Amino acid sequence: MGRKRNKVKSNPIIGILCEGESEKQYFTMLKQKYRLANIKIKVVAADLSGRSLVEKAIKFSKYNHLDKTYVAFDRDEHSKAELRECDTLAQKNGIAIMFSSIDFEIWILMHFEPVTRSYTRDELVQKLSKTAYFNQDYSRFKGNSYREYIFDKVQNAVDHADKLYQKNYDWINDDPFTNIQLYLPEIFKRDNF
Repeated sequence: MGRKRNKVKSNPIIGILCEGESEKQYFTMLKQKYRLANIKIKVVAADLSGRSLVEKAIKFSKYNHLDKTYVAFDRDEHSKAELRECDTLAQKNGIAIMFSSIDFEIWILMHFEPVTRSYTRDELVQKLSKTAYFNQDYSRFKGNSYREYIFDKVQNAVDHADKLYQKNYDWINDDPFTNIQLYLPEIFKRDNF
């Protein structure tokens, strides 16, 4: 008589396609923090249209046989019509859009403080360059590891983003906006960060 083997349920294979190195560094930090080998993170060209980003996510998902795929991008020069098109295409193909407006750095700022107003990209860079944040020229820092600065501040960002989301929940029209906090629990299989 053969031995019974317990079937261990493995973690689903998750893909995150990012518009830039900052996003990749951030999600890589979380992947390492929670020791998850089931997450694949890839940067695609930053100059792509939103639709092209979603299309690449669809191909990446199929090619890598992913259980769930996310695409992370920000407003850039995407028109509202293009964002609606991205939403339709993503939903049709089971892709989740993690979006920040005006820039991914709005999410980074939330690790330090609540965000209640919109910022320009230049304002975000200036603010994050200050001593209380990254204490260096953030425009030169972008794309480097966040570990030293926000590793233990992820729950702050989630809490601040949840408060903002109560007022600003329309990703196509609202600024400031982020919905990253909505997807972190399902990606990283935890409720507290």
